[in-house]
Amino acid sequence: MGCSQAVTIGKREFSSQKMAVGYFMDQREAIKLSGPVTQGDFFEELKDLYTRYCECSSSWELNGRRIEGFVVEYELRENGRYAQHLCYKVLFSNKELRPFSVKKAVQAIVKASAE
Repeated sequence: MGCSQAVTIGKREFSSQKMAVGYFMDQREAIKLSGPVTQGDFFEELKDLYTRYCECSSSWELNGRRIEGFVVEYELRENGRYAQHLCYKVLFSNKELRPFSVKKAVQAIVKASAE
């Protein structure tokens, strides 16, 4: 097994990918209850995470859209059977709401920084 690789998102440094993913995932319930995150430190961290994910993933371009906020909602997924999971979604200036995977975003950022 490889050693843990530190990752910085916004101004926060995490000792591993697992710690970074856990930090965001642990806050899903609170965000779902409180409503959209549109300002503050956590908004800036999510914005940095998503923007950097877009920069290193060809199918996630911003295409001129501005990030206005983030929400957490249930997303229906299938893995043998259907189940709903709490999922982060980015709210764009054109009112589009797009789900994204925190885990995949962190992995992409770490992979891009290693190259």
